[in-house]
Parts: sequence; C-alpha cells; structure tokens
Amino acid sequence: MRPLRTPRADAPPTMLDRVRTRVEERFPADLERIRDYLRMPSVSGTGEGIAEVAEATVGLIQDAGGEARTVPTGGHPLVLGHVEGPPGAPTLVRYGMYDVQPAEEPDWTSPPFAAEIRDLLGVGPSIVARGSANSKGCLAGLFIALEILREFDGVPVSLNLMIEGEEELGSPNLATAVEAHRDELEGEAAFDLDLTAGPDGVPELITGCKGLLSLELRAAGGEWGGPGIPLHSSEEAWIANPAWALVHALGTLTDEDEAITVPGLDAAVRPPTEEDEVDLKDLAGAFDLEAHLKESHASRYRLQGSAEELLRALLFRPTMNIDGLVAGYTGPGGKTIIPSEARAVLDVRLVPDMDAGRAADAIRAHLTRQGFGHVDVVVTETYPWAKARAGNVAARAMEASYLALGRTWLPYPLAPWCAPYFVFDRVLGLPWAAGGVGHASGAHGPDEYATLDGLKEHIVGVAAFLLAYAEGGR
Repeated sequence: MRPLRTPRADAPPTMLDRVRTRVEERFPADLERIRDYLRMPSVSGTGEGIAEVAEATVGLIQDAGGEARTVPTGGHPLVLGHVEGPPGAPTLVRYGMYDVQPAEEPDWTSPPFAAEIRDLLGVGPSIVARGSANSKGCLAGLFIALEILREFDGVPVSLNLMIEGEEELGSPNLATAVEAHRDELEGEAAFDLDLTAGPDGVPELITGCKGLLSLELRAAGGEWGGPGIPLHSSEEAWIANPAWALVHALGTLTDEDEAITVPGLDAAVRPPTEEDEVDLKDLAGAFDLEAHLKESHASRYRLQGSAEELLRALLFRPTMNIDGLVAGYTGPGGKTIIPSEARAVLDVRLVPDMDAGRAADAIRAHLTRQGFGHVDVVVTETYPWAKARAGNVAARAMEASYLALGRTWLPYPLAPWCAPYFVFDRVLGLPWAAGGVGHASGAHGPDEYATLDGLKEHIVGVAAFLLAYAEGGR
C-alpha cells in the first residue's frame, strides 16, 4: 500500500474539504432523513414494506437530481436510476439494496424500526435499527453525498444505479433483470460502497467475494425406517430415529476439525493469483486477529497458524457450516418421543471456480455412498462467487479516495461473505471494487447499528470516491 499523503498546512480548501464542511452543516437534518428511511420496514422475506420503500428509494434518487423508476421482476421490484454528470464524464454502475433481514430476535434493546439514537458503550452515538449497517444507512448516505456535490460543481461522473429488494433472499431475480435492462446499466466500471470500517476506522477494499450454496437436509420416517408420526421413545429399541439418521449423516460431511470430507468440493478451486497473494500479505500484516476474536465474542480460532495462514483459509477455502437443527421436542418437562422428522439448514461458501449445482450433487453422491441416500438434500439458495482483478480501475479509484481521506485499508482479494457482484463481472463484464469508510456493525442480529460519525464519514467517502475516479483515480 502506498504511504499516506500529508496536505500542506497552508493548502487552499479542496473540493473534499468543502464537502466535509457541508456534511457537518447539514447533518442534523440529514440524520433525520436517514432515520425516516430506516423507520420504514422493507423485509424481503415477508414482503413487509417492500413496495413502499422501493418508491421511497426512487424519491431519494430524484431528490439527488437523478431519474429513477421501479421495474418488475419475478419477485420484488428493482429500482433503476440515472444521475447525469458533466459532458464527457465517465459512467459508473452502482449496486445497492433496499431490503433488510427480519428483526424477530428478542434481544433488541430498542425497537428495530424505531431508529433510536443511542450512546453505545465503546462505540459512541449511533443509530440502532435494522438496515442501519446492512445497508439502507449507507444507501441514504450515497444520495446525500450526491445532493452535496450538486451544491458545488455537480456530480463529477454519471451514475447508473441498480438497487434491488431481494439481496437478503439471495438475489434470485437480479441477473435476469440486469440482463433485460443492460442498456440502462452500461458503464466503464462498477462499485459498491458500504460502512466497512471496524471500530478502528480502517475500511476494506474488496475485489472478490465467495459464493453461497444453501441447503436443507431432511430425514423423515419412511421405507428406510423411522416413524411416520412422533412415537413414544421406548420404541427406539427397534424403530429408527430420524434425528439420529440426520446427525450421523451430518457427521460424514466434515471431520472432527470441521474440515470438509466430501470428495469433489475442492476439485475446482482456483489458486490465488500473484496479485491476490500480494493483497493477502498486506491484509495479514494489518489484520488484528485478537480484535476480531473480541468482536466475534469468541475465545479462539479453530485453526492454528500465522495471520497469513488463517486468512488464506478464511478467504480461499470453501466452508461447510450448519446454520441450524430442528427435531422433536425441546420444551419443558419430560416429553420423550422419537421425532418423525429432523431438518438441518447448511451453507457452503464457494470459492472460484466452484459451481453450486456441482457442489450440491457432490454432497448428494457422498451421502448416498455413506448409506444416507434416504436423507433428502434440497437446494434453497445459490449465489455465484465474484472476482475482479486486484488493482483494476475501480479499485485504484477507491485507493485514491482512501488516501485523500487519510486512511489506510485492508485489501480483500476475496471476501469471505457473498454479495451479488457477479452481475458486474459475469453479466455486465465490468471491472469493480467494493469498500467504504465509516463504522457499523450487527448486521443480521439484534441491535444492528451505524455510528453517527461513521455515517458522516461515509457521506464524505462517497464524494471522495467519485471525485477520485473523475480526477484520474482510474
């Protein structure tokens, strides 16, 4: 990573300085706008509020000086928008999401859609709300940044926007919709900006992400054995228990160290490129393993090794995870039964060049060989992996924006989570990068939050990225 530039003390104010000052001036009013947006539920899993928030997102784009509309898909609507830059300016494509996870956890300390301002211990003043971190908070920040840039010399690039309402469902209709409207999504590069900084303020620069295969494994009574209805547990002496069948089947998928034991799942794994190896070494040199354990509320890593070895496993190896198990009776008292059905939800994180369909087939074949052909394997969600070249045009502009903000960054050649960036490289054929300054946390859990300072910095960071791209970060 390049050293940070130190501005001269007597240097005249830059455009970024003016943006930063204006963000501070406007923030009390803009904060209320962000809170209003977060108060509107948009739960894609249930459909609650989806139509209303899609239209509200159209309105935010229009308020920022752009044009926008909703277009139907096979599920929730996609918001398409355009913001025109100066003549001859480059055109960028920006992905976003307006949907959120359900907020049914009982551990929220304030209502999830109240968007209360709380002074969080060790964090400071923050908005606590579903969507504050993932990702309506930063999406609102994008539109505010565009408004502020228009107050000055205008937005320095043209933007084509695609903002979906199904990211939390695995983006099942996004690729088809993007293909159908690709003439409205042309550009020379693509990007996404989020609140990626940790509590230390260090943001991420992402040029790849894993894919996802979500599965449900189900063992139910049938000809193989097991009851068709729950039975008194004394019958276990001679009637098979579907819960045991499922547990034993799950036990064949990994060894005692949780390493995957399914033949074929590693067969098509692409090794890191030389550029990726450089980023991995830079990431290992800056990554705080102990801080990550603390943030994860974990005592130790299950693997041993150096930071580089642990991060290599995190980024470049597939994983097999059990998300949840359901079987029988777990309530109070002594209700002793053989359940008639047991289910487990799993996810497999896919790395280049793994294919979700082939991975599912490999799991089915493995279970059959192990004598568990009676355990049904149902694919519930798939997400292709995505990979852009390190140092591509969008990544260079993001680096330049971080330098302008006085920030170092963590380079992720392949993020361990998934996002629908495959539409950038596989559908639109664009180089891309993701990242963003500002701290938020708690996505998918109770008391999700975005810090107020993080939101302010994020708005400035959006402007910094667009300015850097227009000014030669590309």
